[in-house]
Amino acid sequence: MSLVAAISSVQTPSSAEMVFLGGAVATISLIISLLIAITISDSKYWDKWARSTIDACSFSLLITFAAIVVFKIASLF
Repeated sequence: MSLVAAISSVQTPSSAEMVFLGGAVATISLIISLLIAITISDSKYWDKWARSTIDACSFSLLITFAAIVVFKIASLF
């Protein structure tokens, strides 16, 4: 019975807090993805497959980053 009370008293973060925490992860992932793209673009491993894979990853993270920025700006008003 005490386990149920302990679990039910845990506070869950609101959606705004989840966006802020997820925003940090998305930003760090985007920076790492772009750094990898810059690093391997001058190496012998840069080919059509590597470019398309990194572009797909970076593009989706860029859209997520833009959505988070818009959400944060909208939450100020």
